[in-house]
Amino acid sequence: MNRLFYVLLVCCFLLTGCVEQQILDKVTLFIVCGFDEAPNDQIEFTIAAPKFQARKPGSVSDQLHARVGRTSTNIQEIMDMRLNRPINSGRLSVILFGKELAAKGVANELDVALRDAQASRRMYLAVVDGKAREMLQANFSSDEEKGMFLFNLLDTNVRAGLIPRQNLHEFEYSFLGKGMDPFLPLLKLEDGKVLISGLALFKDDKYVMSLDEKQMRLMKLLLGNVKHGAFEVTLDDGSFVAVENVGSKVNYRVGQNTKNPKVTISLILNGETLDSRGTRRPKQEQQKIIDRFENDLTATGMDLIQMFKKEGIDPLGLGDFVRSKTRKWNEEEWKKEYRTLNVTLNVKVNLLEMGVRE
Repeated sequence: MNRLFYVLLVCCFLLTGCVEQQILDKVTLFIVCGFDEAPNDQIEFTIAAPKFQARKPGSVSDQLHARVGRTSTNIQEIMDMRLNRPINSGRLSVILFGKELAAKGVANELDVALRDAQASRRMYLAVVDGKAREMLQANFSSDEEKGMFLFNLLDTNVRAGLIPRQNLHEFEYSFLGKGMDPFLPLLKLEDGKVLISGLALFKDDKYVMSLDEKQMRLMKLLLGNVKHGAFEVTLDDGSFVAVENVGSKVNYRVGQNTKNPKVTISLILNGETLDSRGTRRPKQEQQKIIDRFENDLTATGMDLIQMFKKEGIDPLGLGDFVRSKTRKWNEEEWKKEYRTLNVTLNVKVNLLEMGVRE
């Protein structure tokens, strides 16, 4: 037994010697890349490689490399012929898609990343409201490498619960799964700064429409339990009230009494009043504020659901939910029934605190 153990141990050491080693100083690493549409059914592939300045510790800039071709693999080989250090995607963390390219489909570009053993399945994807190359050319990050800035921007907002998570693995799952469609953050370059302007919705692998910030926050509530995010409502007297979400819960139920299923979504939002611009809010007005929030969230939520049904997209995964509760679920029949699906949204708001002022 001991002899067999030592033989296996020696084999493991020998196998580690078969891995090809790459020295960091001799390869071109990049954290972010972008894809854009190009003439003649081609794509433009852009990478932003960090460039460290000699004798200036901590000082880093970006060197852009962009080429047009049929496939990103061929473009990368052409880039390698022009660089003194070969390109390596081992640190790729963010992939950007220009809106025009995303509207035609991103499956081919994602297939390359999914087949790459070095590519992390947790990398972030995003759609650019414009061209990805123009965003990477902008000087939106003077003290941080652009790829790290974009990664931290997306990661921070995902962890804070402000935007729904959708990395490479989750996008692939929603794209290939039945009864669901993927979505991605929508980035915009405004006054030289990058901001998350909303959510890009897909039908299969094609971008079809976007949600603004308010719609995106509500969709986040409908996708799962959330503990962060602020919501604002306008009262009858023209004043505003902002509520911080301290814990929301959403539950889906499907009824099978009729031929066409009925989906009921129950949303409970527990909130604390953060800001009340206008007059003071006595406790007697608390129910009016609650009613206004419930009506506003219900109306916005139903508008979203009707919009999804009209476009034939299912970012909430209603089809996947019904499939899990229904025997002999058929995808083609579901697509025909989805546009007329009976969906009800019930919203309950609980204000735990009205603040220190009364």
